[in-house]
Amino acid sequence: MKVTIIQSKGQVSMEITLVIASILIFLPSIIWYLLKQAHSPWWLENTFSTPFIVLPIYIVLMFVLISLLSWQDCLGYLLINFIVALCLNSSGSFNNKTCVDPVSFFQFNIKYHEGENELAELIAHLKAEHYHLITLQGVSQQAKSQLIAQLTPYFPYFVSGESQLQQIFSDQLLFSRYPFTHIKYYKSGHSAFLITSRWQLPVNDINLLTLHPPSPRNEKLWQTRNKTLYQLKQSLKTTPLTKSLVIGDLNLSKHSRRMDKLMVGMKSEFVNSWPNIPYSLPVFGLAIDHFWLSAPANICSRQRISQFSWSDHYAVKTQVDFSK
Repeated sequence: MKVTIIQSKGQVSMEITLVIASILIFLPSIIWYLLKQAHSPWWLENTFSTPFIVLPIYIVLMFVLISLLSWQDCLGYLLINFIVALCLNSSGSFNNKTCVDPVSFFQFNIKYHEGENELAELIAHLKAEHYHLITLQGVSQQAKSQLIAQLTPYFPYFVSGESQLQQIFSDQLLFSRYPFTHIKYYKSGHSAFLITSRWQLPVNDINLLTLHPPSPRNEKLWQTRNKTLYQLKQSLKTTPLTKSLVIGDLNLSKHSRRMDKLMVGMKSEFVNSWPNIPYSLPVFGLAIDHFWLSAPANICSRQRISQFSWSDHYAVKTQVDFSK
């Protein structure tokens, strides 16, 4: 009888251990998945924009259950949750495709760097590469003048990101080998966070939408960002062209549910482009520099460029097949 009682206690103890283990392994990820659906308040959406919030959630649970665990168990479960967070933040298993005569894009938030060395490095790269379209964000007025003077011999068409006539200014700057027409600035006061145009590729006209809404560091900026995203959504609904292309630093994580509702019917491949920190692996970053494309065109490749260490963003190169 005593042996039976001891065995029963052992089974109960094992069952409790399994329950605790399941809670510590799965509950943080479940909480993150449920709360990342939230669109407000602003601080909640920002907090759950990354799956690495799984780790602080785990630590809270650990303190609740600390009396039932050894430190070895705590470290083991923490490691498991860390691996889960890495998997959730992975950009996926996109395999670059070899495309015949692809169209090449360069996008980069240069974060208002005006140093001569930094701009010279960027200009040298853009001159050397055969990009078809260059989209820059975070460009100051001083840097715009220098970039336009240096790059227009190589890229004769550009959108300055501002209109003196309409008294509209932005930090965007676009260069291309091909013309832009029907340029439209979406006003927000004297700023324009969204610019639309028709980009006249030889094969077809592309409905081009480039944007850089503000980072949602407080409620007012969060609302401005969301207004810009709404303008983007409305513009996509009313465009007369079937071929549309959205490029920019949206200050919106790929994990946000807003992204799913915003880009219905479009395709993308994500690249973790922020933050640009020395010796940081791509899997620790966030995909906020986006590239969205309507069918039937296909993305051949997307890759971040590690050359420019002076910005907190990575530049991203994308190649697209528009032949279909």
